[in-house]
Amino acid sequence: MLSYQIFFYLTTGLLAANALPQVKLLSKLPKNPIETPAPDVWAWGVHPNGLGYKARNSLTKEQCIKNPSTAGTVFCRVFDYSYSVDICIKYPEIASLKVCEGNTYPADVCASSIVFAKTEGCADAIYPKKFCLANLVLLTANGCKQFKTDMCAADVKLAESENCAG
Repeated sequence: MLSYQIFFYLTTGLLAANALPQVKLLSKLPKNPIETPAPDVWAWGVHPNGLGYKARNSLTKEQCIKNPSTAGTVFCRVFDYSYSVDICIKYPEIASLKVCEGNTYPADVCASSIVFAKTEGCADAIYPKKFCLANLVLLTANGCKQFKTDMCAADVKLAESENCAG
């Protein structure tokens, strides 16, 4: 008798579940979207619960400008914008990127890091001897030319290079 009751409840439950209308949900844009969606701006996907969704492929230009740490990333490299000297100094990791091109840095900033020393904004900076000797890659930099002999003497391979010849 118990097996008939279990059978009855299971079949009733299965029939009831199949009798409910199955709704196919489709993603649709609102009638007046606040932005114009375009295939290269929006990503489409399917949520695990079956609902469709859309999301931006990248950040907006305003978001990129407000967050300097995103400069040069895949999210922001499509935008054309630049930062002031102060922002580029505050975020040294972006100093060599396009967003900081055209900036000229103070000599003390240029001598504070090889990252800055190698940028275009430090091309005319004059470096202390200690900084040049610690960063032999600056051998051909204008700011280290006066220490060329000392720099070449500091490394055998460098001394044998064309840059140290003559």
